Amino acid sequence: MGTSFKTSSFICPSCSTSFEARIVKSVTHQGQDSDFFPHYLGENPLPFFLVRCPECGYCAYPEDYAPSMVNQNKAHQTYIKKVLSMPVAKKLPEEALKFFVAGKVYEENARNPYHIGNLYLRGSWCCRLIENRKLEIELQQLAVKFLKEAVEKSTITNPDNIPVVIYLVGELYRRLEDRQSAREWFGSVEEYIIDNDQQWILELTQKQAELNEHFIN
Repeated sequence: MGTSFKTSSFICPSCSTSFEARIVKSVTHQGQDSDFFPHYLGENPLPFFLVRCPECGYCAYPEDYAPSMVNQNKAHQTYIKKVLSMPVAKKLPEEALKFFVAGKVYEENARNPYHIGNLYLRGSWCCRLIENRKLEIELQQLAVKFLKEAVEKSTITNPDNIPVVIYLVGELYRRLEDRQSAREWFGSVEEYIIDNDQQWILELTQKQAELNEHFIN
C-alpha cells in the first residue's frame, strides 16, 4: 500500500480565504536516510503534509487551520509577502517552499523551536529529492539551528526524543561537514539514553560518528 490522500476544506488564518486542499490520509515507507528521511512507497507525500492558501501563500499543518489553533498561527499577509520575497524563497522548489514558509510562520508565532527545526528539515528533504545540494544545505542550516535551540532550551517535551534530536543535530552537522560540532553532539547522545529500548539510537550514533571521523559524507 502506498500513499493515500483526501480532500478537506480550510479557511486561511491570514487572509480568510476559503478553499479545499489535498492532504495526506496514510503513508507507507520502507527504510530511511540517516537523518530520518523516510523512503516512501508510492507518490511522495511530503508536499501534502502542509496546506498552502492559494490566495496569499500562507502555509501550515492541517491542524493549524482549526479555529482553536488560529491565534497560535497568525501571520499577516504583509509578513507572508516578505517571506516569499526572500532570496532563498525565490530559489526553492515548490515543495520545499511550503516547509520554508511554514517554518517562518512558526518563527513569527514563537512556536517550539523543535517543531520549527522539523519543518526546515523536511524542506531539506524536498531539496534532496531534486538533487539540489546547495538548497538542501540552506535548509539543513536552519534545521540544525532550531533543533539545537530546542535541546539547549529544553523544549523537547518527550524525554525519549532528546537523544534522538541530539543525534540528529550531530548528523546534520556531519552532513554540513562541520566535523568538530558533529563529534561534540554525537558524543553527548549516550548520557541521555534512558533505557534499553533506545539502544538503536546509540548504535546509529556510533555508526555515523565513525563515518564522521573517516571524513565519509
